Amino acid sequence: MIADMLRRAGGALFVLALALAGLDRACAQPPVVIGMTAGFSGPTRAMAVELYRGAQACLESREIPHGENARKIVLHAADDGYEPGPAIENTVRFLTRDKALALFSQLGTPTVSRVLPVLRAYADQGARLFFPVTGLEASRIPPYVRFAYNLRASYRQEIEALVGAFAAQGATRVAICHQADAFGRSGWDGARRALARRNLPLCGEATFARSAMLADDMSPQAKVLAGCKPQAILLVGPAPACAAAIRDFRRAGLDAVVGVVSFAGGELLLRTLAAEGARLGLDLEQNLLFSQVVPDWRDETLPAARDYRQALVALGDRLPPPGGWDAPVSQAGSAVGFEGYLNARLLLAILQAMPDLDARGGLDAAVVAAGQVDIGIGRPVSLTGPAHQALDVVYLNRASGGRLVPLTQAVALAGAED
Repeated sequence: MIADMLRRAGGALFVLALALAGLDRACAQPPVVIGMTAGFSGPTRAMAVELYRGAQACLESREIPHGENARKIVLHAADDGYEPGPAIENTVRFLTRDKALALFSQLGTPTVSRVLPVLRAYADQGARLFFPVTGLEASRIPPYVRFAYNLRASYRQEIEALVGAFAAQGATRVAICHQADAFGRSGWDGARRALARRNLPLCGEATFARSAMLADDMSPQAKVLAGCKPQAILLVGPAPACAAAIRDFRRAGLDAVVGVVSFAGGELLLRTLAAEGARLGLDLEQNLLFSQVVPDWRDETLPAARDYRQALVALGDRLPPPGGWDAPVSQAGSAVGFEGYLNARLLLAILQAMPDLDARGGLDAAVVAAGQVDIGIGRPVSLTGPAHQALDVVYLNRASGGRLVPLTQAVALAGAED
């Protein structure tokens, strides 16, 4: 009897050992790493944190099926201060030391424009960038379109929508104030093209430094633009510089409608304007028009919008970004955060189509295999077109009570780049 008991105990231990071995193999599955470089310090900090928060809200609760097991997606984020040099260094580190499967949601035209040649240099290793947060044309045309995939509309499309709205209001004198770098030049090029289609010139132009912040004096720019008596002004920059410009435009008596591209961050800009307006006793929300590249994150009819808001609550203050959370951590969403969430949602769909999550060389095939993807915004998206761009839609908004309020139906602009 004792011998039988020992045999049964030994058999049970053997079965337990096999189970533990299987568990060890499952637990030994390493996470899939993706790399994000962004300006978590400097003028784009608020935007970088929101973008990261939206992406993490999507990624941290999901895994990718992989054989009998599942793989976790881990987002490695690094600060580049919105400067090209550190962005390049971070990208190389992701591709080499961190062995990132893909690069993800890199933030800003001046940085992405310098990272694209790095992708080409690592092309033999399958380097790919998914969903950079820029409307830069270079990521949509040869030679770099091979290495990048875009969710959002281009700056040319955003500015076409804004100029179209100006024209609908009867404006014929349009000026531009833009950041003095690749980002600003991209906006200037879009403005020139959009106005030329209407046989109109730019009536005035002013620039500001990439490092410009809210405390900077933009009255010289206001004075330059006032000289052409604009009826509308295009503003191309991040939130701190745009807030300074709008403040000083209004203080100088420029009451023209100001059209702001999505990189200003929408709600991020409005929060800054509200605080600055309260300090000065001015209403800085008036006569503002915003182009956005994602639908309204408050829209109850969109499954992704509902999921995004719930995911933010679930994330809370876990998984802090470089530099930590700005206390207190808000439970509110934003257009920027929703873009980060949608970027992550589309990336997950692509990774689910990959047979080998350790092989960068399978990323392009996975994009094709994923085909039309429902990411919960009321229309399927695909990345297989010549520009590797999922959305050709611009959403126009106005400011009201510190919020973005949809102005019109979404504007489809598939041909606006011609």
